[in-house]
This record gives sequence, C-alpha cells and structure tokens, in this order.
Amino acid sequence: MPAFIYLLLPILFWSGNYILGRLTVSHGIDPFSISFLRWSLACLIILPFAYKKLWLERNIIAKNWPLLVLFGWLGICNYNLFLYIGLTSTTVTNAVLLNSIMPVMILITARLLLGSKTSWLQNTGILISTLGAIIIVSRGSLDTFLHLTISKGDLWIITAAVSWAIYSVLIIKRPKDMSLIGFFACTALIGTLFQAPLFFLFGSSSLGDFTVTDWLAIVYMGIFASIGAFLCWNIGIQKLGAATAGHFIHLLPVFSITLSVIFLGESLLSFHFVGITLIFSGIFVATILNKKTAK
Repeated sequence: MPAFIYLLLPILFWSGNYILGRLTVSHGIDPFSISFLRWSLACLIILPFAYKKLWLERNIIAKNWPLLVLFGWLGICNYNLFLYIGLTSTTVTNAVLLNSIMPVMILITARLLLGSKTSWLQNTGILISTLGAIIIVSRGSLDTFLHLTISKGDLWIITAAVSWAIYSVLIIKRPKDMSLIGFFACTALIGTLFQAPLFFLFGSSSLGDFTVTDWLAIVYMGIFASIGAFLCWNIGIQKLGAATAGHFIHLLPVFSITLSVIFLGESLLSFHFVGITLIFSGIFVATILNKKTAK
C-alpha cells in the first residue's frame, strides 16, 4: 500500500470523528464521558491482540516509561479531550480553521525540538494549502475571516493542536525495538488512565442519557478514530516524516465537508472547490514536487 494512504486514512477517520463529536456534544453528552468511553472501548478491543506483545516488551516499557507516559498524555488524553471540550463552546468555522494550522505548528515544533529544516517548496506548499483551508472555513469571505473571535473554546482547540503537534514530532523517537501494536496499546492505556479520574470527577452524563446514535458514535470513535487512525498515522510518520504528515491535516476540512454533504445534506459551493483545489495543490508542491526536486 502506498505510504501516503497511511496518512489519508487517519484524516478520513478523524473527519468522521469531528462530525460525530459535534453531534454527540450537541446531544448534551459531556466531553469527559465521550473521550473516556471512546478510549476505554479502544483499549478493550486492542488488548486481546496486544497483551502478549506488552508482556514480551515489558522491559522496554520499563526502560522507556517517561517517554511512553508523555505520548499517552499528549496524543491520547490531551488532544482528544481538549478537542471535545473546545467543541462545546466554539463555532465549527473557528474549530476547523484552528485545526488547519496544525501543519505549521508541526513544522515549528519539529524545528524547535529536532532542529528539522524545511525546503522552500515545502514552505510554499504549506502557504498554498493553508490559504485553501482558510477559504473553506471562512466561506470565501474576507469579512468572515477578519471577524473571527478567539473564545475559550478556541483556546482549547489551540491547546489540543499544540499537543498533537508535539506528539507528531516526537513520535519518531518511540522505542524502535517496541512493536507498533505494543506501543499503541501501552500509550492508549496510559492516556485512558489519565482520563479516568477526570471522567469520574467532571463527567456529568449518565449512561442512561446515551441514545443509540450516541453509542454508535462512541463505537466509531473507538474503532476507526482511535485504533485505525492512530496506527495508520504512526506508520505514516515513520515512513514519510512528521513534516510531510502535517500537510495532510489540511485535508480535514475537505473530508469533513464531503462527509457533511453525504450524511447531513449540506451543499458544496464555489468557494469549497477553490479551497479544495488549493489544498491539493499545496500538498502536491510540498510532497511530490519537493521529493522530485530533492532527487
């Protein structure tokens, strides 16, 4: 399977998670319950396949536990919980826009933490695709973009994006002698343990309040947005690097809008096509064209 597919699938899965997260929060389910139940389900599903690896790699885990705790805290606990909290008090436009700047955060973080450098083609591609994302979320209106306001929810989204940027950059430092499924299961367990006390202290939703739709959303989040997305994302970063992976975040609004058209009956307008064209052009410049030029 082409390496870039490993980065496309997580964006598709997370786009579905974005829409279902909005719907679930709008039903009155609190973000602490959503995030904890999602990852508890993911752990229950992955453990039967990973427990042997965890036992065989227990010495590696013991040796690298500070790093594994950091990954569990940043990628499993912080990003997901902060995203759901943010969605309770910010607009869809602001949330998608703030998520769309994550590639820039990843590049800046990679430069600060790893000393990574980017080529002029990569920087050009980022600018082009960022412009496309801005056109989509501002609906092609400069006035809409200029009047965006920063709310408490926006700050939660920004914090989530920073957590994910650091996770994506540092993931290359994961223990090389640890299996991918063992690494994922270990960090998922750690991240879920971080969320457990928050769920019991701040979770306000009763399980009886969940509708069938809410439970189906949690199942989707646990299987596709958690296990499938994280395994594919980590493989993609190992194959193509964090900087390249960051460009694919720009596809989040594209996939989200497409899913909205399919499942929510929304319409594609002219600014959507302009934005999508710019996003794909930017990714082409920053990845394929940059790789050919480097060779």
